[in-house]
Order: sequence, then C-alpha cells, then structure tokens
Amino acid sequence: MGASAPVNLDWSERSEDGLTVVVQLSVYREEALFRTCYLFTDRCYLFLDPAGPGQIRVRFRKRDPLVSLMRIVGEFGNELINQRIRLDLAEETRVIRELIVAQAFAEAELDSTA
Repeated sequence: MGASAPVNLDWSERSEDGLTVVVQLSVYREEALFRTCYLFTDRCYLFLDPAGPGQIRVRFRKRDPLVSLMRIVGEFGNELINQRIRLDLAEETRVIRELIVAQAFAEAELDSTA
C-alpha cells in the first residue's frame, strides 16, 4: 500500500506535547468515553478532566515517538461511535438477553434434579 495522506482533524487541538479533544457527553455517554479510553491506553497516554458542563477534555500523549497522534485521535473518534452503538444495542436487547439467561437457568435447575 502507498503512503496515506496526512490526517487533518479540525476538532482536535494541537499542543507542543500532544493533542486534545473535547468530548460532548450529550453525544457520547461517559461509559462509552471510558471504554474507548481504556482501548487506547496501550497506544498513548490519556488524561481526562472536565472542560465545562457536559464536556470532558481528553489529552493524548505519545507512548511511541514514531506513532502519529493525529491517526490515533482519528481512530479514537471512530471508536467513540462504536462504543456508543454497542451500549445502545446492549440497552435495546437487555430484556431479551435477561429472558434467555433466565430460561437457561430454569432449564439447568430442572436438569440437575433428574
């Protein structure tokens, strides 16, 4: 594959030692944000602090000098969406999963008395 074009993320703020993004908690639940952060701890250092009402600032610092923080922050944005959808789907299917588990345990209890 050829070299990819440089990533330009106008929603991130560059500093001399890293990148910062502000996450809107009205769009991404805090749980989705922390799950996403956890997935990126092997690639960069992350620091979170309040940025205002309903906002969390996420600061990214390189672990490896050869890694592109712009690429990592772009992937982070995509993973936020992924985690938000996962949480939404888990919520939508919660009742069905609980019924399936309850049925499985009910059948297991019947089998153990035989």
